[in-house]
Amino acid sequence: MEESRKQPEWQEISCMAGRIRLRLPEGYGKPSEEMMALKFPTTPGPQEAYINQEETRIFTFNLLDKPLQEQQVYPAIREIRKMMNHAYPESTRMEPKEIKTEAGRAGWFAFATGGMDGDCVHCMFVLPVDDRMMFGCYHFPDREPKADRKIFLEMLKSIRVEEA
Repeated sequence: MEESRKQPEWQEISCMAGRIRLRLPEGYGKPSEEMMALKFPTTPGPQEAYINQEETRIFTFNLLDKPLQEQQVYPAIREIRKMMNHAYPESTRMEPKEIKTEAGRAGWFAFATGGMDGDCVHCMFVLPVDDRMMFGCYHFPDREPKADRKIFLEMLKSIRVEEA
């Protein structure tokens, strides 16, 4: 059975200095510095990244100093999608959507890029955390996008903010 078809077991992690908690599939962990340099050659890279054991799927996010409130989520993700569409014309797989998470309302969309081993899908998201923008992405091979999108949405819905 292919990895993405299996129902994942889940682990709960704490990150961003204990400020954020979320659930990830079992086996995801922090990538090595070498893997980060390979996956994200430009700087700055993501503040947080978690990769599966096969190194084929990676979940990243940053807590930016950019203000974001819940009513701005959909307009913000729509603008990010427009910018991605300029960089990768006709790559959009999913139009912007909103979803309720444990931390509040999030916006997300999906697009694909070509790669050496086939297309890669990227599910980008924004979520307000203390009125600041959490911006992230789940990257995965375009083999079974529905199964991977389901995993992404479970991870996204599980994000919660711990009291300071």
